[in-house]
Amino acid sequence: MKVRLVLALLLGLAVLLAVLSQFDLGAVTAAMARTGWGGFALIVLAGLAAEVVLALGLVPLLPQPVPLGVIVASRQLRDSSSDVLPITQLGGVALAARALVLWGMAAPQASAAVIADLTAETFAQGLYVLLGVLASLSLLTADATLSPYVGAMLGGALFLALGSIGFALVQIGGSRWAGRLSARLFAGRQNHVHAFHETIAQLYRRRGRLALSILLQLAGWVASGLWLWVVLSAMGLGHSLWRAIAIQALLEGLRSATVFIPAAIGVQEAGYAMLAPVFGLPAEIGLAVSLLRRARDLVVAVPVLLVWQLIESRRAVKG
Repeated sequence: MKVRLVLALLLGLAVLLAVLSQFDLGAVTAAMARTGWGGFALIVLAGLAAEVVLALGLVPLLPQPVPLGVIVASRQLRDSSSDVLPITQLGGVALAARALVLWGMAAPQASAAVIADLTAETFAQGLYVLLGVLASLSLLTADATLSPYVGAMLGGALFLALGSIGFALVQIGGSRWAGRLSARLFAGRQNHVHAFHETIAQLYRRRGRLALSILLQLAGWVASGLWLWVVLSAMGLGHSLWRAIAIQALLEGLRSATVFIPAAIGVQEAGYAMLAPVFGLPAEIGLAVSLLRRARDLVVAVPVLLVWQLIESRRAVKG
């Protein structure tokens, strides 16, 4: 691994240990145990449903028809790898393109589609964080004990949201970032670089398809708020869907701001633990939610990555 990646991973682990040392882990595990096996199965299924909705955002950007199962597998491989492996989000995007290549799509077209999908997702994520800001305003200002949190927290969230949207708009307008990325992906293969540039330029010119992708991605992010509502319900905590969406949106904004830390390790735990009290939940509940999310990620990611390795191994043997 690169030195910067190792340092980011070590930083995340240090934050994780610092967070764990601040709480009663017995209370955290007791909160997690409330879900039971049935509740945890529901948490996993709800996460998979949100993943399918997010995967649909790729459909309008594909240069040719692709089976839905392949699209969902591509998205799941992307997220599973970045959730549990010591790689950056960009590494997960490369694996998503690889899944499309294994199905039969040309590498430049597959890479262009998943990069355009990432751009649309970044824009949608910014909108989702803005939605969380609006939800938080209505919830926090109504409670005198919580209203002091409004200024600092929502100001930071608004900055992150506008930053995400701005980044996406720069990419759509023609950033050199995609050019540098293609040079790294297809080093020494100028025909692939040219095909990548042509494909992604065409995708960004199709504003209707790009807008549809953004809407589908936004629906997927809202579904992640529904996932948090399912988690809280499985733990026996009656919480409104609007509040769950607010918490999840602000948490995702924090994760996007620290995208350089692999798997958002430590950042996710600190985020849930800090946000839970703001919305009237014990910090231990927030930490329990984060650990349940880690458990869900592992349960899904391990089989996904094993199947991918099996497919790659079989291709290597045949080759």
